[in-house]
Amino acid sequence: MKTWMKVVLGIFAGIAVLIGFIFWLTGDVTKAGDDFFAAVQDEDIDAAYELLSDDFKAGTTKEELRSYLSDNALDKVAEVSWGGRMIEGNLGTLDGTIETETGGAIPLTLKLVNGQSGWKILSIRKESAGFGSGSSETPLPSEKSQSELVSGSVVQYAQSLADKNMTKFYNHISATWQRQTSVEELGQIFGSQYQFASGWDNLTKLKPVLDDAYVEEGTEAVFIRAHYPVKPHAVHLKQKYVYEGTGWKLLGFVTQIGSPPEG
Repeated sequence: MKTWMKVVLGIFAGIAVLIGFIFWLTGDVTKAGDDFFAAVQDEDIDAAYELLSDDFKAGTTKEELRSYLSDNALDKVAEVSWGGRMIEGNLGTLDGTIETETGGAIPLTLKLVNGQSGWKILSIRKESAGFGSGSSETPLPSEKSQSELVSGSVVQYAQSLADKNMTKFYNHISATWQRQTSVEELGQIFGSQYQFASGWDNLTKLKPVLDDAYVEEGTEAVFIRAHYPVKPHAVHLKQKYVYEGTGWKLLGFVTQIGSPPEG
């Protein structure tokens, strides 16, 4: 056998070993994804829910999970295939395709976290159909979704101001933010705004004007700048969202009257 052929065969053998090692290394991650959709196929929502991480469960009930799967055609799974798999520390990513019982194919990404009880699903993201924008690996939510995110956070904030208690706002924010704060601490931060509750209630009846949105490099967090053009001074907002569970959750909330928040 010629030397060049031996080298080529050696390269192919090395690639085969590397691929085999990657599949072995990520076996537990793919098993978690397979087990989740096997439970979905069996209509065992309890078993599927137990494969979610604590952060996922913190923001999503069993019924909300069931609704998400149904609304996105993920409850009638015929086959699951994972074309991409990656592990970085205690975080894992699965990119794959769900083939439905009707013959459709749905691109899907699972984020997983490894803890004492093994790999658990941190988030489920279905690629949106239709037109997209931007070149980031993390696509921005549509303008309609951005407006809904801003409005939803303002509603919960306004209701908490009216209650003079930040519980509703706390229940609205991401599990990541919840771990860093408490209802009492949010009260200390935003308590000075209780006196302006009626003004914030008026904002909930309006549609925000979107100014800017971008994905933060390295974190996959989405920043949205918006304002309410009320008189005599516009109300400006800067909100930060992270993807948890099955959707975007609030991680930062800055307001300023008259001019946009800096930074």
